[in-house]
Amino acid sequence: MKPAVILISATLALSAFASQQAHAFGQLGHRIIGEIAQNNLSESAQNQINALTKGESLAQMSTWADEIRSDKNWYHSSPWHYVSIEDDETWDTVKRNPKGDIIQSLEKYEKILKSDKVSEQDKWEALAFYVHFVGDIHQPLHVGHSHDRGGNSVKLKWFGDDTNLHSVWDSKLIEHQKLSYTEYTKFISRIAGKDIKEWEGKSYYDWADESKALRDATYKLEKNRDDQPDLRFQYIFDHTATVELRLQQAGIRLADKLNIIFAK
Repeated sequence: MKPAVILISATLALSAFASQQAHAFGQLGHRIIGEIAQNNLSESAQNQINALTKGESLAQMSTWADEIRSDKNWYHSSPWHYVSIEDDETWDTVKRNPKGDIIQSLEKYEKILKSDKVSEQDKWEALAFYVHFVGDIHQPLHVGHSHDRGGNSVKLKWFGDDTNLHSVWDSKLIEHQKLSYTEYTKFISRIAGKDIKEWEGKSYYDWADESKALRDATYKLEKNRDDQPDLRFQYIFDHTATVELRLQQAGIRLADKLNIIFAK
């Protein structure tokens, strides 16, 4: 049994179904990112990660950080999945959450992964969180407005069914393609070398700025005849390219970071 799995209580097991329903993006989008990253790891990183995870893939472990949120022992981790910043704020002026945010968490877990003085269990947890948070920060609404909770308070319809804007970007735009995570990964894995070079080497703040720049477009909602926001094929057509770009960038950047961390 993997060291970190011991920490997951029986309560989590009983609530697994509810957790899966609440975190559908973790079921597909995070696994796509993990699979892209796995396919771009160096031999050194691959070997060290396999030893740490006992052969569990990045795609498999990518959902853990969402699944544990059903366990009361991990309720405190919820703010780590996002950061709030308004359009007119900068990273120098914004008031950061004292309970932590996604940028602080990425910095924290990168340090743990680089350390030779932590337990195997702590390092496994750090890797699981890190894999997940690299994905989250590339979703535009995880660098969101505090007043609408990153689009969670923006109620709308998806093909006539009630939902919210954040859920559309977490899961529905990806799930609409009706592909498994391995199929989706194959569909979007043809990435030009020049793009890879352009994406690599940027900071966590750069990644967050990209999401911040993209989020305004997510609020341009398709409406039905009654002038109600009811997202359908036009919204999918308008935003699928952005979703797939962010999946690609997250996967490539995750591999790049892990190749550096596990270079020795």
